[in-house]
Amino acid sequence: MKRQIGVTTWIFGNLNLVDTAEIIAQMGFNGVELYVDIDSVSVKDVKNIFANEGLEIFSLTPGNVDLASSDQKIRKFAIDYYKKLIDYGAELGQPVITCHEYIQNQMGSIYSGSIELLVESCREIALYASQANLKLGFEPLNRYLCRFILKSTDVLSLLAQINTSNLTIVLDAFHMNLEEDDPVKAIIRCGEQLSAYQIADSNRKGIGFGHIDFERHFAALDTIQYTGPIVFECAAPRQTPGSDSEDNLDELKLHLSASKDWLTNRKQALV
Repeated sequence: MKRQIGVTTWIFGNLNLVDTAEIIAQMGFNGVELYVDIDSVSVKDVKNIFANEGLEIFSLTPGNVDLASSDQKIRKFAIDYYKKLIDYGAELGQPVITCHEYIQNQMGSIYSGSIELLVESCREIALYASQANLKLGFEPLNRYLCRFILKSTDVLSLLAQINTSNLTIVLDAFHMNLEEDDPVKAIIRCGEQLSAYQIADSNRKGIGFGHIDFERHFAALDTIQYTGPIVFECAAPRQTPGSDSEDNLDELKLHLSASKDWLTNRKQALV
């Protein structure tokens, strides 16, 4: 089954978007999941940068804001941010707006947010996105990053409570490896609600550098007839979107290249 293959831009750390796009295009990828400071980089500039390299923008990665906070000001800030991100995405075309919980340090911390407030916030931004004819894709993370939506059953429950057709699911092989009893069953469970599939191996490196059985993952994607993008998200230890990171580009390109080669040379080629 033919699918487009992309790379998330935040794994390039402090590298500017022009150089990032050039590297991704030169490596033969089709597009990106874009992380960008929407207050400082114009839609026009983003369009030009990626159009010049022949790259599609599949999806947008959000900043780290708290949709579940019990502090009304913090939660309103998060909702308003997502609405601005949706407006930004609408000007770019029809990318999936990815969404997740607030990434937090839970070592001895006390958190006052709730799943009920998360549901309420997601309902509001999903309805806002539907007016722009855009999909939201909620991504389960893992217990070391967040508290409520950790696996496929959690995100499916969230979708059922909100019950809007444009709220979809993003699955990440790295996070699934930490939380799912069976990642293959998780993919099949999500089925047609899956809008993006992100890849990093068990150590967050490229395919083949860890122990995830990607043959079984892709067989499951074939089973559900998934036609959305495959997005590589190989990251440095403790790196998150927007973190101040000076990455080893040679190592990153090695993991991306090896992963793309694996996809291309499967028995049933994906590109």
